[in-house]
Amino acid sequence: MGLTSIARIITLLVLLSSQGSSRYYVNVAVMENHPMGNEIAAWDLELQESMKEHNVGDHEHSKPTDEMIVDAGYPAETHTVITDDGYILTLHRIPHDAGGTYNRTRPVVFLQHGLLSSSADWVVTGPGKALAFLLSDQGYDVWMGNYRGNTYSHQHVNQDIDKKTYWAFTWDEMAEHDLPTMLSHMMEVTGQDTFYYIGHSMGTLTYYTACNYHHWIQNATRLMVGYGPHTIVANMISPVFGLMSQFANDIQWILDYLGLYEFLPSNWLIEWWAAKVCDESMMHQGICENLMFLVAGYNKNEMNSTALSYIMGHTPAGTSTMNMLHYGQSVNTGGWAGYDFGSDQLNLRRWNSTRPPTYKYDVITAPVALFWGENDWLVVPQDEAALAGKLPNLVLNQRVDEDAYTHLDFLWGMHNMEKVYGPTMELMEKY
Repeated sequence: MGLTSIARIITLLVLLSSQGSSRYYVNVAVMENHPMGNEIAAWDLELQESMKEHNVGDHEHSKPTDEMIVDAGYPAETHTVITDDGYILTLHRIPHDAGGTYNRTRPVVFLQHGLLSSSADWVVTGPGKALAFLLSDQGYDVWMGNYRGNTYSHQHVNQDIDKKTYWAFTWDEMAEHDLPTMLSHMMEVTGQDTFYYIGHSMGTLTYYTACNYHHWIQNATRLMVGYGPHTIVANMISPVFGLMSQFANDIQWILDYLGLYEFLPSNWLIEWWAAKVCDESMMHQGICENLMFLVAGYNKNEMNSTALSYIMGHTPAGTSTMNMLHYGQSVNTGGWAGYDFGSDQLNLRRWNSTRPPTYKYDVITAPVALFWGENDWLVVPQDEAALAGKLPNLVLNQRVDEDAYTHLDFLWGMHNMEKVYGPTMELMEKY
């Protein structure tokens, strides 16, 4: 390993290393003129004041998904499943609308979150706005999954499992193990043999990948709806993944020798990204404290400022460093393939081949509807078009009618009922 590679690795170590529990924005520009000087104490003070101002650490703004459902007047269920490789996952369910009764004939819909997210995304904006509640009101039995490593799926059957082993996963394992386990459980509980699937971001990628492993999934899908859908991300413009892609080739050394298995960005990294993408209004609202907005972008036209502190109380919800770097590899290769461990030996151990598998589109036979945003940092129109052009059963490819619409707006946009959710539910009625 050359000196240049070592220098780059040391840089990434500084950026990724979490300093205690402080994982939020610290404004270096402010620190330069801070009355306490550019000292650690001043940095801590600035952090504490920022957290107080935006109030994202209290229980009111970070209630668990099931509690938010109950507070909204809907019934809530929490289900636990175990994957065949031992990960313990949590599913949340809204079995019927507020004031309704159990009915096994209600059609089933499964909602799957994206990168760094959780089931909370589908309910956090509340009744009349959040997709899970809207679907429940329309007569659906609503299920929400949580992938391994996030807030609600953070355990393993082996309580003595070491961090290196636990966090050794990417969206490959979510597609191969997590998604089929959760869908199978939902079908068993409800007695239904078909379902609707709505995924956001990585929730679309994992569905398409799962179809490569489990053909029954596409056969049981009445309609798959993708928000911010993707397989390849060769042209993404997110500054976070711009940095991650630079280190993708060195990652196995980083994981093996530095032990950075869980993705916990440090203050330095958050600040570096924030300086690249944030304007004054975003700083004031606390947007730049939150990794999610630095990853995926921010659209003031769609963000309800009242809901912002609740959203920030639930995101980011966690993932592995390997998963983030798998995205980095995807940027570099421009392809849709399994995780490359960087050595023939490790690839042979995981894939029984010296190269990871390249996934196929022709197995995605379920009807698919896609919604995409013009200003999406993660899934730019060019990459979305590449996906749409290869799907064998594409029934809709809809650009959201707003030039500034971006990746996270699919979850929390103020005009989603008009622009996305309404058209989605109208289409579901046809399938």
